[in-house]
Amino acid sequence: MKLTSDQLRQFTADGFLFMPGLFHSDEIAALKARLPALLGQDGPETLRERGSDAVRSLIAPHLRDDIYRRLSQHPRLVEPARQILGGEVYPHQFKINAKEAQDGEIWHWHQDYRTWYEDDGMPEPEVITAAVFLDEVTEFNGPMMFIPGSHVDGRIDSDQGFERVPDYGRLSADAIGSPYCKETLNAMIRDKGIVAPKGPAGSTIFFDGCTVHGSVPNMSPWDRAMVFSSLNRVENHIRKPTRPDFLALQDFTPLVSLSDDCLTAV
Repeated sequence: MKLTSDQLRQFTADGFLFMPGLFHSDEIAALKARLPALLGQDGPETLRERGSDAVRSLIAPHLRDDIYRRLSQHPRLVEPARQILGGEVYPHQFKINAKEAQDGEIWHWHQDYRTWYEDDGMPEPEVITAAVFLDEVTEFNGPMMFIPGSHVDGRIDSDQGFERVPDYGRLSADAIGSPYCKETLNAMIRDKGIVAPKGPAGSTIFFDGCTVHGSVPNMSPWDRAMVFSSLNRVENHIRKPTRPDFLALQDFTPLVSLSDDCLTAV
C-alpha cells in the first residue's frame, strides 16, 4: 500500500495521518478474538492501571501470538512507514493499549521519541507509529489527541523534571506526568490546536515520533483498545537500551511484509 502525494503532504504538515477503515471488519474480528486470552495473561509484559487490575498496556503480543505477529508485518502498516522514512524498518515497540471501559486512565501529553532517545538511545526521530483501532473510537471513550504540527521542531527537552517508573509491571497513570510545563503546552495548543481522530474499528493513525499526543480517561461503558506498532528505520536502531527488551525491541532485522490478506487467510 502506497500513500498518495496528498497524504504524504498532510503527514509532513501535521505530523499524523488518519485513515478511517484501513482494516476490514473480519480482520478486526480476528484480532479481537484473541484479546481476552492475551489480556488475561500476567507477567512483566502486562502493565496495570493505577488502583485497579485493569490492563493499561500489553507489550510485545506479537512475540507470543501468531495473528499479532502477522499484524506487525502487515503491508498496510509496513509499507507506509517505509515510504515516509525512506528505508527499511523494524519494530522498536509493539503493544496493545487497552483503555478499558470505566478504568482506562489518562496518558499525559508527551512525545514518544523523547523516551526512546533518553531511555533507549535512539539517535534520530526517524520512527513512525501506526495506531490501529480495535474498537470504535468516539468522543466518549478516550480518543487520542494530537497537537498538529508539534513535530516540526523535533525533540522537545523537558521544562520540568519528572520521575521514571522503576516498576514497569505497575505503570500507573499518575506516575508519569507530562514532561512539559503547562505554559509550554498551553502556548503550543493555542498556536496549533488539538485534533482527536475518531472512527470505526479498523481505522488507523500514523504519527511521527515527535508529534505531541495524549488521551483522557475512558469514563464510558465502551472499551477503546488500540494496537501500536512503532516502526523505526533500521539504520536508526537503538544504541543504549536501559529498559527490558520487550519494551525496546532489539532485533533490528528489516521487516518482511506479508500478503495483504495475512490476517484472514487460512
